[in-house]
Amino acid sequence: MRKLFSFLLLILIAASTFADDIPSYSSYVNDYAGLISEKDKASMEDVAKEVEEKTGAQIAVLTVKSMSPYTSIDQFGMAVAEKWKVGQKDKDTGIILILAMEERQVRIEVGYGLEGIFNDAKVGRILDNTVIPYFRGGDFSAGLRRGMFKIADIIGTEMNVELDERTKMQDNTFTETLCIVIFFIIFVSIFVMMIRRMNNAKRTGRRYYGSSFGAMYPGHGHGRGSFGGFSSRGCGGFGGGGFGGGGASRGF
Repeated sequence: MRKLFSFLLLILIAASTFADDIPSYSSYVNDYAGLISEKDKASMEDVAKEVEEKTGAQIAVLTVKSMSPYTSIDQFGMAVAEKWKVGQKDKDTGIILILAMEERQVRIEVGYGLEGIFNDAKVGRILDNTVIPYFRGGDFSAGLRRGMFKIADIIGTEMNVELDERTKMQDNTFTETLCIVIFFIIFVSIFVMMIRRMNNAKRTGRRYYGSSFGAMYPGHGHGRGSFGGFSSRGCGGFGGGGFGGGGASRGF
């Protein structure tokens, strides 16, 4: 009996120790890894607040430098969900976007009440199509923002609620698309200019040395400058929601 009591005591101590490793929440967006810009954080807070006010659903974001001592993002996600209890009590309409930077793992944890809207396959597509591409490009702030906005947009659509902040979300998408178009136009212009110079050099019998961007644009190619890295915006406590492990995880 004494051995059994000691064993149970050790389990309780271990559980409490792990619980202490889960950071506390201070708002909808909890950026312990320091990855989210102030502008993005403000936008995300606004969107999450409106979603809660109009639908009752709660969206939370957490970034950490490491999920240690947890060995998987799934375990870590459930531990966060159990401690934070995102979502309304008895409705369980909570969802959490979690990033562990050192382990390069990301997860969306879905509460019971939202599993009908966010099945595992749909959550996986959000990560694959909306979040991961930005992560792989090094823009974690934009990836988290776009992922959260996608979640908010789906909640608004499924619950037949018009979100005022959706305009902001669409503006961001338009701006980033515009930046891509501008980059493409610049690239094509440079390529056409190179071809013309080569043709002119052939006609005049001179050698063409401008075979790189650096030769055409002094200063480019020196140091670490690049065309990459579009800017993110322009060229309450939680309620006691329950979670059952629904969602999806990805490495990047």
